[in-house]
Amino acid sequence: MRVAVVGGGPSGRAIERALVERGATATLVSRSTGFDVLRDDAVERLGGSDVIVEATGHATTSRTVATDFFTRSTRAVAAAARASGARHVLLSIVHCDLPEVQGYGYFAGKAAQERLAREVSEDLVIVRSTAWFEFARQSLDRFSIGPLALVTQMRMKPVALDAVAGVIADVATGRRAGTAVDLAGPEVLTLWEMTRRLPDRPAVTVPLPVPGRLGRALRDGALVPGDDAEVVGPTYAEWLRAGSG
Repeated sequence: MRVAVVGGGPSGRAIERALVERGATATLVSRSTGFDVLRDDAVERLGGSDVIVEATGHATTSRTVATDFFTRSTRAVAAAARASGARHVLLSIVHCDLPEVQGYGYFAGKAAQERLAREVSEDLVIVRSTAWFEFARQSLDRFSIGPLALVTQMRMKPVALDAVAGVIADVATGRRAGTAVDLAGPEVLTLWEMTRRLPDRPAVTVPLPVPGRLGRALRDGALVPGDDAEVVGPTYAEWLRAGSG
């Protein structure tokens, strides 16, 4: 089983590890390995793959930039998958398509990506996950100034990235069937609660309410999935005790 993983961030590396653990031949391709999904020939670079996992990312809050990036990425990956007869596995976000969160450009871009993938991919599986436990540390690093950190007010049902990667690897290797799956962790938490539990956090944390419809949606738990989402992985406390935070 030859699997190409497109995307060199934490998710791509976690998926690569999970694939190797399951005996697959996994190849991680990204800008760091000399492949730009928006500019290089995806058909040539990804040809010969049995499965292509699309786990690309782009750090932006702009709807225009996110939509352009994610749709171009998916067009390239889908073309490569069609050319080689490969399955296309797309990593996405639970509830990214809700109207009330479209004010956040990244979600809007992922929603557009999902819509396009359904149109252009002949053999598609979409794996959606809630925010990863790693998000708390990432947010802290992004919004910290000296001893002060701003913490966005939001409710989630976060999940361990390694657990998500394991499900994606199972999908890619044929251990799981289906065309879509939503994944979440075992408990509802606020980002404030997650941040307060992190080791080595700044001395002062300040809640940051996002204004408008988007902010209300985040605070009210719009990103918390329903009972149909599959629960995977450890609790946040277990994850922290394992030294992952």
